[in-house]
Amino acid sequence: MKLYVMVNGIATGMPREALVSSGAPLDPNDVVSIPTTTYLIDHPDGLVLYDTGWTQRSPHKGAIHSEKNIVDCLAKLGVRPSDIKYVICSHLHLDHAGCLEFFKDSVILVSESEFTNVAKLYMLDQLGPHYVKKDIEEWIRIGLKWRLIGDEGKVVDFLDGIKILSYGPGHSFGMLALLVQLSKTGNVILTSDAIYCRRNLGPPIRLPGVIRDSEGCEQIIKNLIQRAQDYNAQLWYGHDMEQFKALKKFDQGYYE
Repeated sequence: MKLYVMVNGIATGMPREALVSSGAPLDPNDVVSIPTTTYLIDHPDGLVLYDTGWTQRSPHKGAIHSEKNIVDCLAKLGVRPSDIKYVICSHLHLDHAGCLEFFKDSVILVSESEFTNVAKLYMLDQLGPHYVKKDIEEWIRIGLKWRLIGDEGKVVDFLDGIKILSYGPGHSFGMLALLVQLSKTGNVILTSDAIYCRRNLGPPIRLPGVIRDSEGCEQIIKNLIQRAQDYNAQLWYGHDMEQFKALKKFDQGYYE
């Protein structure tokens, strides 16, 4: 099994408070650059993609210095969207579920809580800034093959060496983290935005600035820390620039 770290853009001019909140108002002059990563897993049972990066319809295009979208990244590895058997969406925010429309032949796995609440907001025309209405309309038009993951707080066996960690509301309505058990690298937990960066861990735990349920967010972070101990796993965070720089990127090789 091979794990590729895909580069899907660096967002510049992002408020520092979005990563680790102090409770202070957002300061437009105190900004940082944050990476967005997705992951390709070459598994004996088929190719698995964890997240799909920024939407092409992002309202923040001027602030995103993209390394190419997920389709272009896959092409560098000789992979087409139609080759992907499964896409696991950590959640449906615009920087993690963009370009889903290219994966009409894949099974799309997402938290049941995230899916049903986003569908409700779409129907009520109350999506807010983290979801893109035109993306959702395109998903509906294409008829994506959704598979909903419930069992919040549970470890869900997915494929040999891959477990889905299912969580309820925190950063979003529902999050899916991923435990990947690699023979040489060891165990890795891909947290996506359940943990933005190392500083969120504290101690004490410091929440990000973008959350839907603060109590739930803290409990998810605690649970992921415990899962990392249980499985002797590394935590790979959603938007940690320092960690991102240290990771081997897909055009340099892979983890196995």
